[in-house]
Amino acid sequence: MTRSDTLPAAPRFTGEAPVEVHTLLSSHHVERCLVALRSLARFWTAPAVVLHDDGTLDADDHARLRALGAARVVSRAEADAHVEQTLADFPLVLRTRRGNPRIMQLVDYFVLAGRPRVIGMDSDVVFFNRPDRLIDWAKGAEATALLYSPERGWQPKGIHWLPDAVPGRPFVDDMCCGFIAADAATFFDAAYLEELMQRTDPDILPRPRFVTQMLYSLMAGRLSPDLVRDLGEPYRSGRLEWLPELPERIICHYFGSHDGEDYLGTLTAADPGLRQLSTEEPAS
Repeated sequence: MTRSDTLPAAPRFTGEAPVEVHTLLSSHHVERCLVALRSLARFWTAPAVVLHDDGTLDADDHARLRALGAARVVSRAEADAHVEQTLADFPLVLRTRRGNPRIMQLVDYFVLAGRPRVIGMDSDVVFFNRPDRLIDWAKGAEATALLYSPERGWQPKGIHWLPDAVPGRPFVDDMCCGFIAADAATFFDAAYLEELMQRTDPDILPRPRFVTQMLYSLMAGRLSPDLVRDLGEPYRSGRLEWLPELPERIICHYFGSHDGEDYLGTLTAADPGLRQLSTEEPAS
């Protein structure tokens, strides 16, 4: 892959765009999240950033993350209080969220959103080039409720449960919820989510993996097909070594999914600047 010319290594987000980047984060993944967000900031500083503490971040983590610029770190206590009050009429959503923190990736990103457009991004998504389509979308150039990273070449995990887990409900069969861009008001519907959970096999909702992806797929499935679009090959989900060579590739996913690995080893061959991003602090 031929990488794009690198912009300043660690600029700060400005928050001038009507869009927020949301990420759920644990203390174990602060370093890789900093790499992920700095890789985006090389090309696009306009979003605000909202980082959702799963309850394990400490004061030092909060300070390092806020140094990214227009970045808000939402504590677990703050999130719980707000979500419990806002979604008081949806008891199953609240009960599921209390028992399965992964659901915060769906519920909290939208309930706590302060801007009309939301990018949901896992902490192990890295950017190689300028995300022009997202930048245009943030400016209103594309009238969609949801843009998503497609998973192709293997069956997305969790989605294969749907015909049995929630019979008869439409869903998007190739989406990865680890990277999405949504119009918050159009996409998120707490009443529909409550209904989906009521219809879902109760043994599935507490599972620690893939349930969020399943629910994103179902939430998208209720919308008109012309409002839901995949972002195409440049945004395809997968590790770099899984994906075909593409000079204009925008992201790769799962770069740090296994704790303890040298998660930048493969990536720096394509973009040496990523190694620098793992050690630098944002410019003041």
